[in-house]
Amino acid sequence: MAIEKKVQVIQRETIRPSSPTPHHLSTFKLSLLDQFSPDMYVPLILFYPPNDSNGVLHGLDHLLTFAEKTQHLKKTLSQTLNKFYPFAGRITNTRLLKQLLGKAGPKCEEAGIGHLLLVQATLFQCGGMAIGVSISHKVADAATLLTFLKSWSLHCCVENDHEYHPQFGAASLLPPTDLTIYSDPPIIQTLRGEKCITSRFVFEAENIEVLQRKSASEIVKLPTRVEAVTALIWKSAMDAYMISSNKATFLLNRAANIRPRTAPPLPENFAGNLFAVVSTMLNNNESTDLQVLVAKLRTGLEDFKKYFPKELDVGEVKRALEGLCQFMIKDDEFELFGCSSWCRFPFYDIDFGWGKPAWATNCPLAFKNSIIMMDTPTPDGGGGIEVCLTLEEEEMALVQSNQELLALRL
Repeated sequence: MAIEKKVQVIQRETIRPSSPTPHHLSTFKLSLLDQFSPDMYVPLILFYPPNDSNGVLHGLDHLLTFAEKTQHLKKTLSQTLNKFYPFAGRITNTRLLKQLLGKAGPKCEEAGIGHLLLVQATLFQCGGMAIGVSISHKVADAATLLTFLKSWSLHCCVENDHEYHPQFGAASLLPPTDLTIYSDPPIIQTLRGEKCITSRFVFEAENIEVLQRKSASEIVKLPTRVEAVTALIWKSAMDAYMISSNKATFLLNRAANIRPRTAPPLPENFAGNLFAVVSTMLNNNESTDLQVLVAKLRTGLEDFKKYFPKELDVGEVKRALEGLCQFMIKDDEFELFGCSSWCRFPFYDIDFGWGKPAWATNCPLAFKNSIIMMDTPTPDGGGGIEVCLTLEEEEMALVQSNQELLALRL
């Protein structure tokens, strides 16, 4: 029997930058990739265990009360927003964005009035604490969220003098375009499900090794952890759809960080949306064998690396985005999946002054067929993988009874 959890809201507050934003920075331009990013939040929750020690860590008393911790978080967040000033603003042309992309993301009052960053600190009866962060995908991807959390946590650790500065300049590399020329409603409507359920699947390192051996072939002799788990999850979801629907084609879109792929490479703290979409297609008359799927995933990634425009040609990127949007409108012809791997992103190193998190996880997304992967809390970050999978009810029931999946999950 599920135990009902009650959360009492103690206070709501708007945190502003501790210093006024200079006038020449009062308007921030979105880049081309920002414009085409979904109107949704990128969520993350960090869970911190209670501190029992009487010692001092990073200059902060372990036994600070919750009120003292939250005051410290608010003060340092305000200081951090001086550097991340766009996150303290609001999107002005929301009417046009809704027309183009539809409204998605968490159903909360703040989401409807344009706040770009939401933060919640929660205290548990055991003394543990959770810090939840949701940032608008219009201004940030997962790498930018990590950069923000690194900077904020460094501000919190009062003995740490060096700072972690973001670089804003994506709009100069990929200038925005006029969105009013688009009349067809693109991606987001395709991804919104009627009755979606999010399930969490955890794969231990030992089971992933079994999966890697099982999915190896002459084409891909050593699949990566992410390739093997992606193939299993996608296979399980496709098998469910083959039972419940008559879709002829399945398309998996994976997000790929382009910062290290440009010439010269962009620094990891380059803020904004800097990802490309790697697409893999499978017809329903093709095999869903794990070896076949891993080979398709690897081929798609290798093709992306080969043909990606390292010079970031604006016209070429724009044409690719337009083509992707037009293709996704045809949702009656195929079933679309979106996959993002946050593995190897060091979210488990985010220390606000009272230790590292015991668990980092995504919140459920509002989109069907979404697959989000993160490392499990292991010392080297190379162990298990946690998957948050969102499907509609009928398909999720079939996935949860998939014996191949159940044999390998925790």
